[in-house]
Amino acid sequence: MRTSFGRAALLLAAGVILASGLVLAADIPAGKATLTLDLIAGKKGAVKFEHTKHALEYKKTGGAKITCKDCHHTLKADDGGSEKIAPCTECHAKVGEAAKTIDGKAAPVLGVDKGGGVIDQKSILMHKNCVDGCHKEMKAEGKKITACKTCHQE
Repeated sequence: MRTSFGRAALLLAAGVILASGLVLAADIPAGKATLTLDLIAGKKGAVKFEHTKHALEYKKTGGAKITCKDCHHTLKADDGGSEKIAPCTECHAKVGEAAKTIDGKAAPVLGVDKGGGVIDQKSILMHKNCVDGCHKEMKAEGKKITACKTCHQE
């Protein structure tokens, strides 16, 4: 009796948590909970990106949930669904390569090499999306935003 009661209680608790939207593991593809973003070499090193925290814990300005489409700009559905999420380099050229044109529109390069291995920080697409976008908005709301070294693995 205890085993079936305990199992029923566990299932009920899991159902309540899932229904409340607190845990939606399906939002994060398998093996993508924490990512190392290293498409752009630079003095600060690769970025350790906490995918799960961004998708499940952190919120946009105003308190709304961050959706897949907020970062993956080519998705048609807000939650990503079964759509293929293409790597950035499918459309955007790597540092030092010529820009690509997609459907008649220029896709900016991931970053501009200033020479001598120095990358123009203001040209880095991820900075435009992450730092100049969400992180600065959150800071303007008075929320603590971590230092560069929190994410960059120097």
